[in-house]
Amino acid sequence: MKKLLLLLVFPLLSAACASVQEAENFANCKYALRSVEIADYNINSLVFDVYVGITNLNKKDAAAIKKFEGKLTMNDVHVADVNFADVRIEPKSIKNQKIHLEIPMSSFSNKLLGLVSMGSGTVDYHLTGTATFDTPLGEVPVPVDIGRIGSTN
Repeated sequence: MKKLLLLLVFPLLSAACASVQEAENFANCKYALRSVEIADYNINSLVFDVYVGITNLNKKDAAAIKKFEGKLTMNDVHVADVNFADVRIEPKSIKNQKIHLEIPMSSFSNKLLGLVSMGSGTVDYHLTGTATFDTPLGEVPVPVDIGRIGSTN
């Protein structure tokens, strides 16, 4: 009877251990808002390339982000929703995830538009959201909150 119980419990414990290992891998990731660059502009919108640096500090296992959903603010003004999916970061490496955003001019105040278009060092870029990854026991969301002040940081 004990052997039968062990045979039934072993797969559950294995899945739980794998889930804990994946959660540990993800917890070992660091995030940084590397840069926000104007890629294009017209009378209706500004197009930005946002680069998010994701560092996997784990020595053995890759980290895999299933999806990221967040918001980009500039000087505390929400300007865009930010989404990306299926990003894999190899062990002990950095992935600079490029996010292409087209933001309507109506999202900017005149002051903020002037600061952004001049590449001012006083613009505070902030990205908050949730990164989600899969485990054998289901999806696990992890909050991400990163920022970058000015054009030289």
